Amino acid sequence: MKTGRLAAHALIAIAACAAFAIADHHAVLHAQDCARRLVAGGDHYPSGHDIEEAERYPNHLLEDHLKKWGPWCNYDIAKEGATSTTYITEGQLAQTWNLRPDLITLTVGEENTTIIKLVTDCFDNVKDHDFSGATTCAAGILGNASLWSNLSLNLTTIQQQYRMILAGRPKLAIAITGYPNPYAKSLDATEKIAELCAPLIDTILTCTVRWAQLPPALETIDQVFKKLNKTIEDSVKPFAIGSNGRFVYVDTYTKMRDHCMKMEVEIKTKVEHPEEEGAVHDHNSPKVNFGCSDPWFKAGDDGTAIPNYLDPATPGVLIQKSQTTSGMGVHPNDTGNKCISDLIFDADTLDPGVTPLKWKLSIPEAPNSNICQ
Repeated sequence: MKTGRLAAHALIAIAACAAFAIADHHAVLHAQDCARRLVAGGDHYPSGHDIEEAERYPNHLLEDHLKKWGPWCNYDIAKEGATSTTYITEGQLAQTWNLRPDLITLTVGEENTTIIKLVTDCFDNVKDHDFSGATTCAAGILGNASLWSNLSLNLTTIQQQYRMILAGRPKLAIAITGYPNPYAKSLDATEKIAELCAPLIDTILTCTVRWAQLPPALETIDQVFKKLNKTIEDSVKPFAIGSNGRFVYVDTYTKMRDHCMKMEVEIKTKVEHPEEEGAVHDHNSPKVNFGCSDPWFKAGDDGTAIPNYLDPATPGVLIQKSQTTSGMGVHPNDTGNKCISDLIFDADTLDPGVTPLKWKLSIPEAPNSNICQ
């Protein structure tokens, strides 16, 4: 075990040297002009997937909060696709050392191998109405013990390095965020099934049977997000205690839960009725939103998979069927990112409601609980 720890520290040291060698000279010089420095690391959340730089949460943290209290600079070193392993081995951890931070933010873990299926494979299953597939996808992530232990180990290694930085910069604060669940709540989705299926008349039964599988899928997906956040939170706790609250876990799940993605579904059918001398009936659903009406997640491409699950019609023959599922997306929009920045700035440390993170940064601003409304 001792040999393994020595090897891990050696790997970190090698990565630090490599990153220092390739560090952007302009960025280092720019840092000298800043009294205080925010270094934001991690994955697609701080790096901003398909959004403008101004909409990313590190930028909101700088512009909406930190710059009011002095000359802060934001170094957003996050990378799309970063995992807890590549954060260590591909330079982000080393850059964090080199940039001499006063505030570190980290969002990492969701893009770890297998966990990433939450926002890829499982997401595609839901968008294509393969709800049993989504349940299987999420259950496979939830039950994979090794991926959770690996994430915990990597987060511990990262925070051990942060603690060493803290030893030389005793006013440093470290905020490690969890992840919001962008999917709809299972109970909310349950209430919408009849609204979608009843207008289809001849395919009510097959529609209802399929969509009854959505709430269990959403519930299993939610359990994975809770497991992900619990793993991150548990990794932070011992460091928070040992640093007198300078390590902070930031809960982004709770405040953003009522602002999930949209999931607006419209189904169209055409049924021929031999028993009515070949009469053809069009039966279409209205647009039904299974998600949130005020989403804080950016919509992606529409889902248009053919809803073959609607066969057979009763009575009649289903001769045409189509569906459009719109509004779904897993990446926070500008409002979602602003919420994350607000949550970081006012995050509770060891004394909930008494010592917000901003006080650890010597920012004399009253605590604000009226955020992310």
